[in-house]
Amino acid sequence: MSFAEFELTLIWLVIATIILFGITIAIFYWNSRKTNNNYLENKDFHLRYFIQRQVDYRDKTVGYECLLRQQQADDSWTLPKKLDSLPLQRVIFLLEETFKALPTEPYVLSINLEYNQIISPDFQYFVRWAISKIEPMELSIEFSPGNIKKFHKKHLFEKRIREARKYNMQFSIDNVGSEMSNLKAIEWMLPFVDNIKCSMKSFRKDDPNIWLDLNLQSWNRISKEYDINLILMGIENEKDEALAEQLNIPTRQGYLFGHPVNPIKSKQEEENEKG
Repeated sequence: MSFAEFELTLIWLVIATIILFGITIAIFYWNSRKTNNNYLENKDFHLRYFIQRQVDYRDKTVGYECLLRQQQADDSWTLPKKLDSLPLQRVIFLLEETFKALPTEPYVLSINLEYNQIISPDFQYFVRWAISKIEPMELSIEFSPGNIKKFHKKHLFEKRIREARKYNMQFSIDNVGSEMSNLKAIEWMLPFVDNIKCSMKSFRKDDPNIWLDLNLQSWNRISKEYDINLILMGIENEKDEALAEQLNIPTRQGYLFGHPVNPIKSKQEEENEKG
């Protein structure tokens, strides 16, 4: 190798080193930004699980759903954003006190988790921990597909769910929609789903001429085809309940049966409610 060739090789080696160094810095910076922006992981944000009861057609309580809420500056509690950014370790911390406030009855307790939380390595531990804490209740893990258009690591997701179901955990798909794309997105999950939850707000029509690809009867038929329990949420009045009766949907949830309640109230919160 001539001196000129050696010099050129060194130049290219230096350039490659600079590029690699730049990429490393960029990745480190991006990860740092992601961590700093992970506001649900920030313990300065006050989070708490509220519970809402589920009933059967006789208005008998059959279960509860845990709903994550974030306290605002005016002391109100609202649904937080970016739920998948909450580590399962903190979910466990938040649920510890919530579980203590629940009745010791053989109901079904539903907990909402996001896709990334389910494929997390901590998921199996979370399931075993929750089941051990809520006995004699049964555990249902709920997943809402939301606006997810493409699912990554499908095989891992299915593996996590199927393994957890061996511990008698139920798996529920929450808040399915009225468009055919909603069904197509989750069709691959149906063989290992125990419950499908439909919300009335997704199927109400202000204009009777509006066409819905899927109505409640469609999901009723799909649930029977796959031997899945159908749950109707968002029941707000007698008309909604009459529809549940007509479709023979036994499990129901909504403001008609009670709003989500805070099971753990501080003395200050209790005083505010009285005052």
